[in-house]
Amino acid sequence: MAKSETALYFTNIIAIGPEQALLGGHLYLEGAEPSVTRVMMIDQDDWFHVYDIPEVVYSALQRAPLRGQQKGNYCFLGRAGLLREHPSGQSSTDTTLDIDNVYLMDLCEVDGELYACGTQNQVLRQSKGVWQRIDQGLYVPLVDEVTACLNGIDGFSRADVYAVGDGGAIWHWDGNDWQASVAPTNLPLYCVHCAADGVVYIGGSGGILLRGSAQAGWTDIGDRDLCAEVLENMVEFAGKLYVTATDQLLEYDGVQLRETKVPLRGKKAYYAIDAKPDVLWVAGDECVLSFDGSTWRRHVCPEN
Repeated sequence: MAKSETALYFTNIIAIGPEQALLGGHLYLEGAEPSVTRVMMIDQDDWFHVYDIPEVVYSALQRAPLRGQQKGNYCFLGRAGLLREHPSGQSSTDTTLDIDNVYLMDLCEVDGELYACGTQNQVLRQSKGVWQRIDQGLYVPLVDEVTACLNGIDGFSRADVYAVGDGGAIWHWDGNDWQASVAPTNLPLYCVHCAADGVVYIGGSGGILLRGSAQAGWTDIGDRDLCAEVLENMVEFAGKLYVTATDQLLEYDGVQLRETKVPLRGKKAYYAIDAKPDVLWVAGDECVLSFDGSTWRRHVCPEN
């Protein structure tokens, strides 16, 4: 059966609570080159169209609350530099980042500051509301085609930030300079997570899953027999690291990497993932799932 003109596939998710999440999706009708990102909200199994963002959003997050806020602002970063920041219950504001004809691939918050990275190894930081480039020694000017890309960024503090990308690139920012960290692979790396226990996890092509730090070095804890696909994203929940791998969801408990068994019928896909202390949310294509630590639920978008 043909899909409706408003049918959506989802590539971003922000966990709000056990019954609420924000999702960024695209219209199947637009094919492989979408022009907008449609933001939808789930609230106790009711779905709402929030708005359309006139860009393809590659990264979305909820910031830590500012003083006087109960909930932090929601942020959506378009690949061409549009940042929409939306305080809960208020109107959103748009900022256009000054970038050099590149795509922005990822967004994170570290110590109350936003960081963004993208093609040609461009890195920007928002400090006190002002965006500045901090990619000296990294940035490669674009000539004819993309020759370098940082796909993921995360950090523990303003003097301890990691960015990962193509060719097994791992870069560490110490607050003043970027230093290359030698990875045990030259495959593309797509996501990085600075965990609560001080360990850094990095995922990439071919099931690569690195554990370590710039100081201690890197160990590949991936299992190619279990999963040899691209590791897309990761988050901590209930004492485990959960990793999305398109057709599989993986979990790591500090000892063993295994596939997460999701006992739900129907097609499942795993790309975007986010968590709060009491809930894990996962989205991929039309599939939207939540997990409270004991029970998995499927949330079906009425547009589909």
